[in-house]
Amino acid sequence: MKNKHCLFFIHGFCSGPEDWKNQFIFFKDKFRVEIPLLRGHDNKNSNNLPISIEQLSLDCAEFIIKNNIQNIVFIGHSMGTRIAVYLANLLKNRTIGLVLVDGSKFCDQNNYSEIINKFENSIKENKYEDVLSEMFSEMIFSSKFDNLKEFVVKRALSIKFEISKTLRRNAIWFDGHCLEPILKSLNVPILLMQSTTINKFGKRMFINTGNLSDIPYIEFVKENCTNSFDKIIFQKTGHYISVEKSEDFNKNLLNWLLN
Repeated sequence: MKNKHCLFFIHGFCSGPEDWKNQFIFFKDKFRVEIPLLRGHDNKNSNNLPISIEQLSLDCAEFIIKNNIQNIVFIGHSMGTRIAVYLANLLKNRTIGLVLVDGSKFCDQNNYSEIINKFENSIKENKYEDVLSEMFSEMIFSSKFDNLKEFVVKRALSIKFEISKTLRRNAIWFDGHCLEPILKSLNVPILLMQSTTINKFGKRMFINTGNLSDIPYIEFVKENCTNSFDKIIFQKTGHYISVEKSEDFNKNLLNWLLN
């Protein structure tokens, strides 16, 4: 891919552009780099529009069209993988690649009701603050990154609960109704960069296996991609690989972009 093509980095749920700081520094001289702050993550919601995967994607699309950005590689982390997939479909004529960083999927159409009810019950039976704190605490495993763990938990809790609860509900709905057909409609080069997986109890685990069939998200993409895709596995590390493994992350991403 030629220099000055655009890398469009999309942060995850209750996260922020700072997760891509190392990538901005590494790639800014080689590519155009855009890193938006998603709607609601500054506790603002201009025009009181929906806090949903679709609306956050449309916000990004509006910026892209306004600035006439072409030749884009969409790079989404966690929840941001959904936005990246949506944008790659919405802006097909501007998209040259898609990178899905430690993605996961809450549900499909068959078990949507079960999963959304499970979420609603969890926040009825427990303080939402505790649910959110536990979820983000489980994303980082090494004591080396205790400061990062403290930061991501504090950041998640700083976002208005009504915003984050609404977005979580809508992300579950999107997974159950939209993600699979949109992914099937894509015909662009795709790279998966995976570092964790979700077990049958809904707990995040680091990857410590050579058997990729144990990683549901990789199997999901494999089943729903119309063309082949590349994958890079990061073992024994946490969810925020752009921070925890930034050097390896950047080198691997650059190699893929140039090939």
